[in-house]
Amino acid sequence: MSDNQLFKPEERSELQRVLSTMNREQLLWLGGYISAAIDFAPSGHDTYSDPIIEPRAVAQHAEPSAAAEDSARSLTILYGSHSGNSEKTAHMARHEAERLGISCKVKNMEDYNARFLKDEEQILMVVSTHGEGEPPLAAQELYDKLACNKGPDLSEIPFAVIALGDSSYQKFCQTGYDFHSFLKKLGAEPLREVAALDTDFNNELPSLIPAVVKLFASSGSSPAAAPSAAKERSADVMASDTPVEAPVLEKLQLNGRGSEKETWHIEISTDKKGLVYQPGDALEVYANNNPELVRAVLGKAGLEGTEKVEINQRRYSLEEALTNHFELTLVTPPVVKKFATLLDDDALNKLLDDADKLNEFIRGTDVLDLLTKYPVKLTIGELLSFLRHLPPRAYSIASSPAEVGDEVHITVGAVRYEKDQRWRGGVCSTFLADRLENDDSLKVKIKPNNQFRLPSDGDTPIIMVGAGTGIAPFRSFIQHRSATGSKGKNWLVFGDQHFTTDFLYQSEWLKYKKSGLLTRLDVAFSRDQAEKVYVQHRMKRYGKELYQWIAGGAHFYVCGDMKKMAGDVKNAFLDILQIEGHMSREESQAYLAKLRKEKRYQEDVY
Repeated sequence: MSDNQLFKPEERSELQRVLSTMNREQLLWLGGYISAAIDFAPSGHDTYSDPIIEPRAVAQHAEPSAAAEDSARSLTILYGSHSGNSEKTAHMARHEAERLGISCKVKNMEDYNARFLKDEEQILMVVSTHGEGEPPLAAQELYDKLACNKGPDLSEIPFAVIALGDSSYQKFCQTGYDFHSFLKKLGAEPLREVAALDTDFNNELPSLIPAVVKLFASSGSSPAAAPSAAKERSADVMASDTPVEAPVLEKLQLNGRGSEKETWHIEISTDKKGLVYQPGDALEVYANNNPELVRAVLGKAGLEGTEKVEINQRRYSLEEALTNHFELTLVTPPVVKKFATLLDDDALNKLLDDADKLNEFIRGTDVLDLLTKYPVKLTIGELLSFLRHLPPRAYSIASSPAEVGDEVHITVGAVRYEKDQRWRGGVCSTFLADRLENDDSLKVKIKPNNQFRLPSDGDTPIIMVGAGTGIAPFRSFIQHRSATGSKGKNWLVFGDQHFTTDFLYQSEWLKYKKSGLLTRLDVAFSRDQAEKVYVQHRMKRYGKELYQWIAGGAHFYVCGDMKKMAGDVKNAFLDILQIEGHMSREESQAYLAKLRKEKRYQEDVY
């Protein structure tokens, strides 16, 4: 039956006339009325028989929806963000809630008191996981309070959790799963399992957000007043998510001859590209896979590469798709799990049951390894079914726009290693090192990092501790302080392997030291003596002075390896608080927590 046959001409005319006179609230109520009427409606072939339902019966059925307008449950969205993705997702959920007529408010976990949870009617949590299962700093205090199982009684409060993470880490989306567990133990009612999103979450949000928010909807929800976007969203969140092509201005290797490391300084033009950033932010770089690896994967899969595939409504050859859109150099547990379903034997399934063995297996493993160790002929669909999308790689920005103008600089350490008699490399670092030339363009996007910012007062002293490429954000900090005439004291503790080959940006640091802008410069070159010396050793050697700076209001910054260096620096910091501040371990930990909350101890770790 065509649409024109569903209603008689005079009925269509009358329907249009009535609807055109209604306001938004009346249309929402009518939606509930019609939903109720559908339950009583006859089948299509009886369309023009008796009336659908007696008006009184419909009114009685629709009354709860109308009455619910005054008692509809509102939705509170709490976000815990590290780089802004959770905040952005939370505001997307708010817009969807408002579209459905749900009264909604968005709160940063950093500014939220756990005792208010009992007063909420419905809760949606959006939270990222930082590092190996750690909550982001913004969510730490709320996380700690709920982890003690001493939170308020949340009986019958509906909730859901959207978790953002990276499946290359062992504890994927762990913070989201933890919050789900905390709320459930306090009596709250989960509306669904945790929605765990990987690094390609942008592809899933358009369908996920409506599905999750709909769980909180009711036909009687009263429409929400649209809040001011200026009040609800920061400039960072409003920034475009679309990457741009930006020209490369210069590419230089920083290490001296004979170094065991390969570190590149890359300068990129931001002129007319809309790339606006602050010191502390990161630059996301969109790389492509090594062509040799792509061809080897196609060969192992038994495919030519000329076959056509569709991605985001655009057609590519399979070779182009594997080169630019799918992760090949990194294998995660979800990838192994999906690949295992394509095999005839259960060897990989047994491996999936042992987390330790699985993590050992995937360390340094790429997609070519999977196809080599577990050979199988694949269709195009089967190959793409277990691959994850190729996410951009983020690099701490090594420049300040106040100093370099329409440019952005990054510091990149090339990752190369040998496994199973084959050399491999990091997808982005080797793309930048081996296949990027001066005058080429890069596809890039700014990634704001509001958890790693200079003090608003330029007179505040700062202590910067970095190792290797962890020097990058501190170059941006000192450039900014130089360009803006800040008077605060600056102390840099830098570490790498050798003084003669690995003192990154050495001439610049010595220039700042000579001018007096860099108040202190302490270095730790681990391989220049028999006993290895790292940045944490330099900290402890000058612990008395470091404590005096902290007691005098200094902000402390750490940038470097998350798995080892950041933990060692934190422990050294706690030791200094105990020794120089005469604190117990518990008191030093409480003092550190206070510094974190005040944004006086900040980390940019990877």
